[in-house]
Amino acid sequence: MTMKLTLTRRGTLTAGLGSTLLLGVPGRLLAGSPLSTSPVETMTGKVRGKRAGGVSSFLGIPYGDDTSKRRFLPSVPPQPWTGVRDCVTLGHQASQMDLSATTAPGVNLSTPFVQKVMAAGKQGMEVGNEGEDCLVLNVYTPDASSAKRRPVMVWLHGGGFAIGSAGDPQYDGSALCRRGDVVVVGLNHRLNALGYLYLGALHPDFADSGNLGQLDIVLALQWVRDNIAQFGGDPGNVTIFGESGGGFKVSVMLAMPAAKGLFHKAIIQSGPGLTMVEKPAAEEHAEATLAKLGVAPADVHKLQTIDRTALIAAASASQAGGGRVLAPLVDGRALPRHPFQPDAPDVSRDVPIMIGSTKDEATLFLSADPMFGKLSEEQVRERARKIAGPKGDAAINTFKALRPNDAPFYWLTSLITAQGTWMNSIRLAERKLDQKAAPVYMFRLDWEAPFEGGALKSPHGLDTPLAFDNPDTRPLMNGSGPEPTKVAAAMSQAWVNFAHSGDPSQAGLGWPAHDTSQRQTMIFNVASHVVADPDQSARILLSS
Repeated sequence: MTMKLTLTRRGTLTAGLGSTLLLGVPGRLLAGSPLSTSPVETMTGKVRGKRAGGVSSFLGIPYGDDTSKRRFLPSVPPQPWTGVRDCVTLGHQASQMDLSATTAPGVNLSTPFVQKVMAAGKQGMEVGNEGEDCLVLNVYTPDASSAKRRPVMVWLHGGGFAIGSAGDPQYDGSALCRRGDVVVVGLNHRLNALGYLYLGALHPDFADSGNLGQLDIVLALQWVRDNIAQFGGDPGNVTIFGESGGGFKVSVMLAMPAAKGLFHKAIIQSGPGLTMVEKPAAEEHAEATLAKLGVAPADVHKLQTIDRTALIAAASASQAGGGRVLAPLVDGRALPRHPFQPDAPDVSRDVPIMIGSTKDEATLFLSADPMFGKLSEEQVRERARKIAGPKGDAAINTFKALRPNDAPFYWLTSLITAQGTWMNSIRLAERKLDQKAAPVYMFRLDWEAPFEGGALKSPHGLDTPLAFDNPDTRPLMNGSGPEPTKVAAAMSQAWVNFAHSGDPSQAGLGWPAHDTSQRQTMIFNVASHVVADPDQSARILLSS
């Protein structure tokens, strides 16, 4: 089955709104009065960063060469340099896809409410600083020396394989370093057409083109293996984690033979990737892209020199029917199978996993619906029948009973959330548990953001600044005061504990491993707690 990140599954604003929570922010300076670090030796040359607040940061370290030299080809390590390279500002983010043109017909992004939603996600964002010389990473460490080896947490940013950057303020790893004595790494890699347009059927030179973004991540993890000890990290204790598109990337890495041994634990936030793109859809999309550009299939090599903006625009416009095929490809090479369909991949059977979602993922994507929050119960039931077929009415009855104080519209968003991210997270966990090899820990974020009187409840993307212990990077969404700080403390402590030992439990907040008998799930809220099989009635209905 071809993976489609469709508007019907993830909502009308997957790109237009969800991406704003995930986009990079070039040029951000660290707080305080930073001082220069001592030079650190890497395999390709010495680098110097900045130190502030007890954390040393090294921004924009190259882990791969300029990809404009190798467009549609696997990346290679960077050229060595002499002297000391100053790594104090963010490097290029990958070329971004303009997804506004793909918004569903009739969706109005200019309403005051939608503008407020978008502003809440764009706080601190700068536009630009894009380029094909984008294979860079950021390292945050309590001590850039080899005297001590700390757990390493490697962040894979979100953005649905189309947009995003490791430079967003919410991804700053300083707070995690201080909280958990870990080393945090964020990386940029090729996206959209430059990272996932499959041209292998047109010429063997491009056999790997459908997975270049993932192969870039492999190269970055190889850099971590070879260099992170000099920054105080332990290459034998690496956790990869990501949210939304980043969670899908983590799912894919768990199925890639080339990544085996490069990481040892994984966290999937709102991105359970069961299936990915299959070759027939990728090949059809490549032909449509070439036709839009006026390039004959025999001249496919012209795409290596064509203007990248035109190329990305053509590939974006050629995704038929709202399906997104610019994503990892089951190519029989880098990705030999679907990540978690029909079962969990053997290549990562010994890797412990944390996986979960927010309670109300779908509210973000439906925020541009002109009837947001206003549908009557009968209108909700009508939509539910279109979405869930014969189960539509039963699903609304179920969520009405589970959330009797919610307006009917939220019974619908609960259904959409459950059908997608929540149930797929459960399926991924169950298939991993079937291996009887490594533990799985499940979570759900129930804390509701105060944005617009709680209109979005616990939307997609809300967990990211909390897991990074950076709630203040999204004040329009998270508000201020003790609540977001308390939730962030519990989540981030669990994340760093998992990185240290593979067990996210913390003092006063035990977290049992998941199983299909008790289905113990951590519910993060102002008073976080474990619940056995949360929303059991909905799970049973939608899993049958």
